Amino acid sequence: MKASYVSSYSVNLALRSSTARLQARLPGLQQEMVTGLHADSGMSLGSQTATLAQVKNDITNIERLYDTNNRVMTRMSMAQSGLKQLNTIAQEVVNAIGLTLGDDSQKGAVATSAQNAVMELTSVLNRQADGIYLFAGDNADTQPVIEYEGTTLQADFDTAFQTYFGFPKTDAATAGITAAQVNDFITTVAEPLFLGAGWTTNVSSASDNLQKARVEDGQTVDVSVSANEDAFQQIAIGSILASEFYQTEIGGEGLFAVGEYASETVATAISGLTKIQGQLGLREERVSRANDSLNVQKDLFETYVVDLDGVDAYQAAIEVNTLITQIEVSYSVTSRIQNLSLIQFLR
Repeated sequence: MKASYVSSYSVNLALRSSTARLQARLPGLQQEMVTGLHADSGMSLGSQTATLAQVKNDITNIERLYDTNNRVMTRMSMAQSGLKQLNTIAQEVVNAIGLTLGDDSQKGAVATSAQNAVMELTSVLNRQADGIYLFAGDNADTQPVIEYEGTTLQADFDTAFQTYFGFPKTDAATAGITAAQVNDFITTVAEPLFLGAGWTTNVSSASDNLQKARVEDGQTVDVSVSANEDAFQQIAIGSILASEFYQTEIGGEGLFAVGEYASETVATAISGLTKIQGQLGLREERVSRANDSLNVQKDLFETYVVDLDGVDAYQAAIEVNTLITQIEVSYSVTSRIQNLSLIQFLR
């Protein structure tokens, strides 16, 4: 009979190796228990790994589109808020003129209301979100309109006024301006300065083309507004004329002509603003529907990922607990073997 010898050292090495293997398996099992997905999809799925990668990429693209759409919705909501604000301001101008039409003593109140309207219009049209000008069309990185008060634009108006009437707007001679002169000045001087080609030359840097965004595969939506819309031009010219003339000595039929033109023009702008709000609202609805569709697609893809790459989290938890118990037993046995020695035996 042949005797074989096994040292406690070799047994210890074997146990340590076994413990290391158990420990190496533990992180993967714990990950599967938490995520419900394979820790190593490539090893588990083999040839189906490419399909899984494509589906996950589709989910990432959907999430990116969804985030973009949310930012777009925020910008459109801010634009809607600005349009609502302009609607209110325009209505105040119309009301102020209407209440004081024919009452020269109330010119100051109208001038103040009109000045506020010009400033509010400029502020709204130059509004930004995420560094993008909301009313610049697709020229989104350039401020759409210039200020009026104290700028070259007002200086151009002052020069045009003096050239046409033969005296500055601060002159007392403005008291003699007639309705016919007012109407001719508006037609031949003011409208070419502030409307149409004059608007895009002197006031606005906005583009008529609107900024677009891809809100879903194969679907793009206009997501901005252009400051070149007629409604904005009408608010501008009506408010500027009211502001400027109502600060002069003009009265009687001349003042009435200014008030009539300004109130009718701004009232027309209010209808235009309502139309723009409606168009923008339809675009918001399209983006919202696109987000709903993206959510459905994402849910379907995520369900497919679980079906393809999913594991039984309950079973994974059992395996984790079993593995931890085995590791603890292995540590215990290893510790006892390490304490074995001839000296301790002789004791």
